[in-house]
Amino acid sequence: MAAAFNADSRGASRWGLVPALVVMLVFFWAYAIFIHASFLPAGTSGQMVRPDGEFTWDNYIRYFKSPSDLMVLVETLWISFRVMVVCFVLGYPVAYVIVRTQSQWLRNGLFIAVIMTFLSGSITRAYSWLVILGNRGLVNSLLMKLGVIAKPLQLVYNETGVFIALLHFVLPFFILTMMGPLKNVHRNLEDAAINLGASRLQTYLRVTLPLSMPGIVAACSLSFAISLSTFAFPLVLGGGRMRMVANSIYENIFSTFNVPYAAAIATVFLVIALFFVWLFSYLQNLSRRGRLTGGH
Repeated sequence: MAAAFNADSRGASRWGLVPALVVMLVFFWAYAIFIHASFLPAGTSGQMVRPDGEFTWDNYIRYFKSPSDLMVLVETLWISFRVMVVCFVLGYPVAYVIVRTQSQWLRNGLFIAVIMTFLSGSITRAYSWLVILGNRGLVNSLLMKLGVIAKPLQLVYNETGVFIALLHFVLPFFILTMMGPLKNVHRNLEDAAINLGASRLQTYLRVTLPLSMPGIVAACSLSFAISLSTFAFPLVLGGGRMRMVANSIYENIFSTFNVPYAAAIATVFLVIALFFVWLFSYLQNLSRRGRLTGGH
């Protein structure tokens, strides 16, 4: 009876995986088609792809020989890294206060402020920042009235505007992701460290920070991944002067109709993104073993 029950349970669990496997197959099939297109020559006379063309590495060779395209890749990685770092600097204290504060008003106020950012889409936020940071926007108007500046600062149609808007978009994800790991750090451990003579700073550095390190790595990886794939903010606030990889792929598909080249860019970018996913996963495993913070 027990053996039959276990067999039935295993069979039911296997059938339960079918929907997930179907969804994964659809997504991987879409990637496979795009990767296949990256090895095809571009069409002519408006034809986007030549499906009868022979496989070629020309798209990848052209990409790695293009200084402008490689610069877009470097700028995308660099701005994503900076957004991730600033998210940690700003988001970790906010998450810590939300989790540890005794004031219900402060906790609810901060939590509502974080959640409210999700009530508007990325396009709405991009155009909102365009209005706020524009030459006659709120920031420049206030600074000019206070006499801080004589002429408007150039805060849009450059990297500055893209960075600010992207940070505003990504920061709530970091905070919400960080709250769970901080909640798992039991307050009794911090109290015990203080009772044993440790200061608040020592308690944070030797207890709270090491125990929350896996959460920090997870939140940083999410922030970095979201920043890598952004499209709307460079499009609206970059003004064509600040481009990221997603914008480059879009332009090659819908402007120059060179789908194979866009597919090659996307494939290279996917490989790089997967490498960083693996790297963050490796760092998270190290942090769980205490090796990132010198634990045993």
